[in-house]
Amino acid sequence: MRIRLATTGLGVFAALCIGLAGCGNTTAPIVSSTPSAGASDASPPSAATAELTAAAQKLNDDTVKVTLESATVKSTGNLDPRADKATMSVRIGTTSSVDLRSVGEDAWLQATGVPGVEPNKWLHIDGARLAGTTFDALPDGDAAGAGKFVERMADVTETGDGSYSGSIDLTKVAGSGVSVDLLGGKGNKVPFTAKVDDQGRLTELTIDLSSIDAQLGKMTTTYSDFGATVTVAAPPAADVVEAPETLLQAIGAK
Repeated sequence: MRIRLATTGLGVFAALCIGLAGCGNTTAPIVSSTPSAGASDASPPSAATAELTAAAQKLNDDTVKVTLESATVKSTGNLDPRADKATMSVRIGTTSSVDLRSVGEDAWLQATGVPGVEPNKWLHIDGARLAGTTFDALPDGDAAGAGKFVERMADVTETGDGSYSGSIDLTKVAGSGVSVDLLGGKGNKVPFTAKVDDQGRLTELTIDLSSIDAQLGKMTTTYSDFGATVTVAAPPAADVVEAPETLLQAIGAK
């Protein structure tokens, strides 16, 4: 499997496709998008589903730190949806990394150990061109990236005070970068657990990817540090180059 770089928001599955591809060889990064089925495909939400939906939406209200850990990927992001700025750092295995900074309409991407990307340089990208792509850092209405996964949850039940479980249909999550063939027919009912704090905010979401491939194990994303100051600065001008058009086309930029 090839590494598929995806930063869907800076939230729950910012590195989902990197995690799915981590069990194989690494070649040039590609990005794919999976069309989302219409809202009419979804069953009427249960009370538990409605609670998780509201908890995910609350992540748009304040600054938040997002930490993701899986068998192959570790990432940390800091989001300020109201100020439209964010940072993210992703480590893939022991040899590759991707760092992202986003401020308003500007985004900068730096990668190490990724074929085809010059290391030690920040690639500047017009943020407006990233709207709707898997590299859209702060999607409108779903800054932390959790909402699009919550809306594809099924069989959601409350298992305790602030605790939930159910399944997610990964084949219908728009913009996740997950291709259906990569899931091998096993992505339509992937188990998850979630936690919500006493203020109704999503604080943890764990996906059991071992149902797709035993090597993938579980991927856990936590949300913390609500209200903390988020500082994001543009990289030094001497370290910045414009992202090549070939890269922009590859990630679906407009």
